[in-house]
Amino acid sequence: MSYFEWFVIYIVIWWVLFFIFLPIGIRKSNTKVLGQDSGAPEKTYLWKKFIVVSILALLLTVIIVYVINNNLISIIS
Repeated sequence: MSYFEWFVIYIVIWWVLFFIFLPIGIRKSNTKVLGQDSGAPEKTYLWKKFIVVSILALLLTVIIVYVINNNLISIIS
């Protein structure tokens, strides 16, 4: 596999995991601020989620590329 294929697999996995992790740990704000949405979270912890998702996506990418390169699962029949 080329590095471009690795990169595409990584990006797809990263976005899927990022959208899975977005709602985790979110708490609604109890204070009412004029002009702010009532469902807006207090803290999003985006940096923490970014780092965790990046590491998990890298691990899953390595596993998937290993499986494809060793023909454990064949993409092309």
